[in-house]
Amino acid sequence: MHNRFKKLSLKIEYLSLELEEVDQLALEHLEKFSKDFCNEIAFIKTLEKEQKTDDNNTNIDNTQPPPILQKIYRNLAKILHPDVSKLSNAEDEFKKASDCYNNLDLSGLLILANKHNIEILELSEDEYLLIDDALLEAENKIKFNQNTISWLWGESQEDKEILRKKIYEVIGIDQEQFSKWKIENQ
Repeated sequence: MHNRFKKLSLKIEYLSLELEEVDQLALEHLEKFSKDFCNEIAFIKTLEKEQKTDDNNTNIDNTQPPPILQKIYRNLAKILHPDVSKLSNAEDEFKKASDCYNNLDLSGLLILANKHNIEILELSEDEYLLIDDALLEAENKIKFNQNTISWLWGESQEDKEILRKKIYEVIGIDQEQFSKWKIENQ
């Protein structure tokens, strides 16, 4: 059973690194897209009606963390708590573990467990399913970033003017109406 935990821990670590890289690239692509399409974005904003929703519902969620989070966190605390650990960075590592636990970040706890060679041997099938869900969530975040218009704009080798016209079609910009707006606002 522990091989399964180790494999899943390594996979989540890999996906977290990939997600970090994709998030950085997505941010760079979004900045470039925003710069290259600043007029188009302003045009779309003028077409949209202002919708102000006053949603002041604050729900305080006092749910108990799932048992798998508690198991991993307790095992990390045994070796990282500043009162018992001899590691030079124990306080920082313990803070990371606490933040992951408090934010219900299973992926973060798994990465820390893997980093500190912690193996959780007694996991139920339901707990393994939670780990699988965390893996799927990371994969979906990666795919989401890679399926945005800004990602397409940043990664495409296609002629940018042809691609710009295709993007206009996708986001619903009437080129004639946009040209008139541009003349009026410049």
